[in-house]
Amino acid sequence: MAEVSVESTIPKPALRALPDPGRPPIEADVGKGPIRRMNLNESPIQPSPKAIAAMQEACTRVNRYPDPQWRELTAAISGATGIPQHRIVMGNGSDEAIVSAGRLAVSPGDEVVVPMPSFPSYNNAAALNGGTVVTAPVKADGSNDVDALIAACTPKTRIVFAASPNNPTGAILTSAEVARLVAGVPDTALLVLDEAYYEFGIHAGGEDHLKVMETRKGPWAVFRTFSKAYGLAGIRVGYVLAGSDDIAKAFQKVRSVFNVNAVAQAGALAAWHDTAHREMLLEKTRIERERLVAGLTELGAEPFPTVANFVTAKMDRPAADVCSALLEHGVMIGRLMYPGYENYIRVTVGSAEDTDAFLAALKEVLAK
Repeated sequence: MAEVSVESTIPKPALRALPDPGRPPIEADVGKGPIRRMNLNESPIQPSPKAIAAMQEACTRVNRYPDPQWRELTAAISGATGIPQHRIVMGNGSDEAIVSAGRLAVSPGDEVVVPMPSFPSYNNAAALNGGTVVTAPVKADGSNDVDALIAACTPKTRIVFAASPNNPTGAILTSAEVARLVAGVPDTALLVLDEAYYEFGIHAGGEDHLKVMETRKGPWAVFRTFSKAYGLAGIRVGYVLAGSDDIAKAFQKVRSVFNVNAVAQAGALAAWHDTAHREMLLEKTRIERERLVAGLTELGAEPFPTVANFVTAKMDRPAADVCSALLEHGVMIGRLMYPGYENYIRVTVGSAEDTDAFLAALKEVLAK
């Protein structure tokens, strides 16, 4: 048998072509005094005390495997959304759902249409499976341009990703725009509406698009998560609302068996039922988001209109320089890594103290 070069075959070419994974800094990487984490869209507010208690109790039973079908959790979500329980697929964060979408829909030579800028994992869902990414620029307000997304579709399109609110801009879609997507995306493509920041959009007066999505004849899925509005980023729980039995079965086939651990299931279930805590988190986020927008505007920045738990703004200088200088003040923020957006920073909505510290530090940085 002829020798095969491991170096040239493993990992597969599609994986080798991807850039090395990013490594967002944490406090331990900085190696200095107190650090304010305003770079990962985390909640500064702890999860519901009921969720913490439920997770502590679940720790006494981790000698057993978790429910591989997450029955209690999907029953609760089904009751609130009207989506049948068997069409709800839980994941290790909504990131797993994005990866799964690529696995079930994309083959070499296929195309995946994504907004730009938007969540980088969409690109990976295509590239890892030999697909090609086709971008559709967002509108001036940062919202997805649904007409551009539709126009980008071809017979090779297998997934169209849309996000509302969009990360990293924070803008939402109207139900009329979602209806155009539902009608305009070919039935040979999976239409994915990523609603990781769904609760923030609803709290800000946005529309629930689920009923509109249900009018689609072709395949569709909605992705949501417990990481943001429930303050549970650290336990990794997301879910898919699948448009049909076939799509739900496909998401089931491409996941690992015990993908959401027992502690995470218990915490998510308790958090789901504590609506008062969720509403408190959303309202405090609104207050600090508005303070951030006002403060950035006063300092000469140009923020996107946003309803999410982050604010993205155009600066008068490279965002990399701003981020580096702020780190010297003990504040970590993000920046947009897309052509044409080199001067844009993204700031997570934090506590009142975080807002004060960020704006004070930014004022000093911009004065230099």
